[in-house]
Amino acid sequence: MLSIKAKHPLNTPADLKGLNIGVHPSGSTFVFLKAFLSSNGMALGDIKQSTVSPPYESFLLLGRVDSVPGYVDAEVPELEAKAGGAGSLSILYGGDFGYDAYGSGVFTSDKMIAARPEVVKRFVKAYLQGFAYSLDHPQEAVAILVKDNPEYQGKEKVLAEELDQDIKHTAMSEFTKSRGLGIITAEQWKKTADILISQQVLAKDADYNAAFDASFLLAANPVKR
Repeated sequence: MLSIKAKHPLNTPADLKGLNIGVHPSGSTFVFLKAFLSSNGMALGDIKQSTVSPPYESFLLLGRVDSVPGYVDAEVPELEAKAGGAGSLSILYGGDFGYDAYGSGVFTSDKMIAARPEVVKRFVKAYLQGFAYSLDHPQEAVAILVKDNPEYQGKEKVLAEELDQDIKHTAMSEFTKSRGLGIITAEQWKKTADILISQQVLAKDADYNAAFDASFLLAANPVKR
């Protein structure tokens, strides 16, 4: 959760009570907001809501809402760049307050795995190698991104900050250091699936175990960092 520090400092989830929060009901951040509130004994009735569409920056910067849910590697650098620089935002990190879920992953079909397992294996290995290289060479990663997407020229600093936020808050953890980049256990996947079921993103009777397969990831021998 994000707010402008000078207006609405956030120290605990309870500080959100009564605030006007900008929400995008069809977006993934709304799922996060509801799960975050639930994890901390709160519900949507404890806040005020204003429906907004991405990008959210102007709504928060102009004071039309008090807070917005967002991604630390996306909204935070963009907002800080316009709100006064590093430290201008007050941030509640979901991972610090009971929101224990994976934010992204790699999916394929059972048909693809059965028909072309070597392709899946090579893709996962290449994906992890590219991921690790970007973390180790952030400036080069930004330069490649801008080269392939000229519309990002002039935003190199913000892009570098977004990648830095990823490195600090989403890609790395003590678990990653001991087990390898990108590793997820069946228990961690269950926690993520339980959140998706509680927020009706997955059906209650969903066989989420059938959607979990770490064998290709383990075979790629993820880098320990």
